[in-house]
Formats: sequence, C-alpha cells, structure tokens
Amino acid sequence: MHVQSKGPKDLHPQAQMTMLQRLYKLGDLFTVDTWPLMDQMYLVANPKLAHQVSQDSSPFPKHPMITRFLRPLTGYNSVLAANDAKWKELRSLFAPGFSNAHLMTMVPLMVEKTEVFCDLLREYAAQHELFSMEPMAARLTIDIIGIVVLGVDFKSLTRRDELVEAFRHLLDLLPNGQTLDINPVTHYLRRKYANTMDNYIRRVLRDRAANGANKKFRTLMDIAIERYEQLPNGSLFDCGFEQLAVDNLKTFVFAGHDTSSTTLSNIYHLLSKHPEVLAKVIEEHDQVLGKDTAAIGQLIRDQPSIINKLPYTTAVIRETLRLYPASGSLRMAPKDTTFHPDKAPAVTVPKGSLIWVGIHTIHHDAEFFPCPDEFHPERFLTAKTVTLADGRTEAVTAGWNGHAPPADAYRPFEKGPRMCIGSEMAMIEIRVVLAMTLRRFRFASAYAEYRRRHPDEVEAAGGRTEAFGDEAYQVFSSTAKPKSGVPMYVYTKE
Repeated sequence: MHVQSKGPKDLHPQAQMTMLQRLYKLGDLFTVDTWPLMDQMYLVANPKLAHQVSQDSSPFPKHPMITRFLRPLTGYNSVLAANDAKWKELRSLFAPGFSNAHLMTMVPLMVEKTEVFCDLLREYAAQHELFSMEPMAARLTIDIIGIVVLGVDFKSLTRRDELVEAFRHLLDLLPNGQTLDINPVTHYLRRKYANTMDNYIRRVLRDRAANGANKKFRTLMDIAIERYEQLPNGSLFDCGFEQLAVDNLKTFVFAGHDTSSTTLSNIYHLLSKHPEVLAKVIEEHDQVLGKDTAAIGQLIRDQPSIINKLPYTTAVIRETLRLYPASGSLRMAPKDTTFHPDKAPAVTVPKGSLIWVGIHTIHHDAEFFPCPDEFHPERFLTAKTVTLADGRTEAVTAGWNGHAPPADAYRPFEKGPRMCIGSEMAMIEIRVVLAMTLRRFRFASAYAEYRRRHPDEVEAAGGRTEAFGDEAYQVFSSTAKPKSGVPMYVYTKE
C-alpha cells in the first residue's frame, strides 16, 4: 500500500486509513480492498454516517470477521461478537455488573492493586531503569479486571499466573489480517492456551459452586449467575452457563484490560510532553483530593465517588482516547444500504458488506476536531446538553478555542446500543490510577533512548519514528497498542 511509504511500516491499519484518506482526499466513505487478507470493506469517516451504522433503532450487526478473529480467545458465545436476540440477552445478563453503582463498590479493590503498581514504580525509580509502560500497566489492569469480574487476585504484577501467561501468549497468536492464517503450529498453540484459560476459569466457577460466593464483595460473575438463575426455561442459551461464563469472562479480561492499559500509558507519555497540562491536573487533584498524597489511597477507599469529581482529569482521559482510540467497529450491512455523504453522491452498499466505522479517522479530522493531531483536553470541558434534529439529547462541550465537537464525532467506546459494555469501568479505573500516581511520580517518555538501544526496531519501521507528529503512534499487537509500549523513566516525588 502506497500509504506505507509515507509513514512507519508498523503503523496500525486504522491509522493507515486516516493517512490514506488525507493523502487522496477520499471523503466520508471509501472502499478498501486488501483481498485475500481481508474482505473488501467500506470505511465510514463521517459522524452522520457512523450514526446511521450504530443508530439506536436498528444498529448494523457485528461482522462475522470479528468472530473469526476472536474465536481462538473468546469462543462462540462472546457478547462482543454476538448479534440480535442472543446479544440482547447476553448484554442484559452482564450489564448490571458494569453499572456505576456496582463499580463504586469495587473501587477499594482498584486502590489496593494500584498500590502494588506504585511499589513497582518506586523500584524502577530507585534503579533508574528504562522500562516499557504498557506491558506493566496491562498487568495492573488485568489484576483489576480479575478481581472485579472473577473475584480472583491474579497478582500478575508480582508473580506469574497461569491464566495471565496463557492469555498473553494467546494474544500474540491472534490473526492480524495482514498475513494468511494458515500455520498449523499457530492453530495448535492457540488451542493449547485457550484450553489453559478455559480450565482455569472452570476451576474458579466450580470452586464457587462448592464453597459459595465471596462474602466480602460481589463480582460481576456473582451478579451474572444470579440473573442467569432467574431466566425462564425458554432462554436462548443452549450451551449451559459454565461455557457461557467461560467465553465471556475471557472476553472481559481481553477487552477490559486493554483500553485502560493503553490509555494510561498514552496519558503518561502525553503529560510528560505537556507539562502545562500536567500542572492543571495536579492542581485539580490538590483541590479535590487534598495535598497529602500518602493518604490518597485511604481517601478514595472511604469516598469512592470522589474520583468522579475530577473534570479536568476526565478531559485529559477523553482527549487521550480521541487521539488513540480502539480499533474501530466492524459491522455488516443487513441489507442493501444507501449512504448520503455530505460532499459526494449517494453510495449504495450491498447486503453483507463489511463496514468499518473509522473512529481514528473521524477523531483525526480537522473538520470535527481543529488541529486534530494536537493534545488539547480543553475540547472536553464545560459540558452542556443539546437536542439533536432527531430528538435525541447529547452532552456536548464548549470546546477548545470555542469549537465543540459535532454530535456523534467523539466515539472512543462507539455509540448506540453496541457501545462498549465496560466503558464506565475503564473511566473509573483510569481516574483511580491517575489520582494515585501523578503526584507521587514524574514520568518521562524516553523514545529517543529506546531507539538508540534498539536500532533494529527503527529499521523494521522503515526508518520512520513518528506518525501524525507522535512517537507513540499506534501499532498492531492484537489490538491498537502504543509503539514500543511507551518506553519511559520514572522518578519519585515523595
């Protein structure tokens, strides 16, 4: 693809689509054909058209390619890939465990795991050791999701856990859509690691059945079991609850850790490059949380809802998610569908077509977000509610330099009924970790030092070290990850 000659060779496909659109001025809807690696797709690059795909009344179903990609990890019953009545029943089963009210009860456990994370940061600071933040943050967020979802403390920050190790190996073996998936050894290893995860979760479920639920706190699994037992005999689930739970608990470990860990890593990178933004975050934390950083953990344990009172911190998170969104949404046209781009003739997409909602492309469009490659959290301050033309209401902002993002333009967790089920948990978790780290530590992004030590990576990327003016550009590693995991140094402030 010609676009690869303009950016790093390892640039994530969704970012390549953004670069492709800019290079050729492709507009709101364009076709991409990489057969035989992937099906021909239509990329949606406009908020209005994206709303048509994800609209509340009849959202387009998830494309079967998602199941093909995720099946080695999540099995056949994942809420992430299900459609129609099965998806609705799965969503109703698991959604209560991701409610804000329930998640607030889990905040003390998030604090406990973050304290372990802080201990490791102190060790890196004492040794003045260069490390990659994302893999470390991923172990933190996996530990948190393990407690919240399964009631299991993986302790992967300090030791090797059987499920976590199998999970990490399996992630590296998922299809990438860039090479043909025909290696029999890869298929064997996927089954091996998937079976390890399945057997681990089954042991946890059977232990709960034999000994009862944890009496200290209710996990998502506890809530789901209670709801499952209330389902009528006519339930759509014919696989039995154990397999249903196994597939979806793996889904939540996969999806539940990734956005949080990559976003945390990107925030530390951005704040190290923008000290003026960091100063505003610190000021907000001093005002809302008090200046005694030694007491911050206990304060959040005692008052979990206090982390919802950090609007500027939340704006930083939202702007980071705008710059580095997840990998978009793959949908399937349920029938021949006509789209009406703003500046081009109508396009009819055939039934069954793969439609990729280009979230990265929309988020990096100057029409919707002026200076789209720059970091400006102020875009998301001063919320207000407006009524849209179709009668829906939506919270919008006064924006940065007076420019508020248009309705439906900001969609890091997607929109509509298929919006990410764990979005609230991700926001809570990230706020907790930032509140407990930003005043205790100074983070220094160190890409130049990392490249000096690893010239082979620079060569593999075609000698290019930035995309969209950023060293932490997204690469494909089962999902959209920051380049080299965000190499950094950390220093203590305590």
